[in-house]
Amino acid sequence: MNINEISLYQQDFYGWTQWQVQALAQHQLSELDWQNLQEEIQALGRQEYRELVSRLTVLLGHLLKWLYQPEKRSRSWFLTIREQRRAINRHLLRNPSLKTRIIEAVEDGFEAGVDLALRETDLPLRTFPENCPYEFEELIADSFVCDTSQDWS
Repeated sequence: MNINEISLYQQDFYGWTQWQVQALAQHQLSELDWQNLQEEIQALGRQEYRELVSRLTVLLGHLLKWLYQPEKRSRSWFLTIREQRRAINRHLLRNPSLKTRIIEAVEDGFEAGVDLALRETDLPLRTFPENCPYEFEELIADSFVCDTSQDWS
């Protein structure tokens, strides 16, 4: 790694990525910026986990609203629950190794999901369980709590 690669990474990230892609394509190992490549690949993995947690947050927040404010159920909530279930399934199909972190992701998503439900309802914090009482398989099942296998009615 030479000083030009370091400054390129710091000054023009896109340019650095293109340089690294070219070096990889041409098998020019000596041209690769190994330290920054390692950090960027690790960041990509963290990003995939954050996306899973983000989708679980939205799903759990809407499921909590669905359960604890049945009088305010809407087509929008129904469609959000449906969309998040599908997106989580697609994300895990593309990233099957994330399944090893499902328990942690559900815990993280539940905490943030409660916060989402609190922001979007007038319900007090004591309304909601302290910990997620649901298994992951339940959460993504079309028929669980809000049956998204059917049309909105």
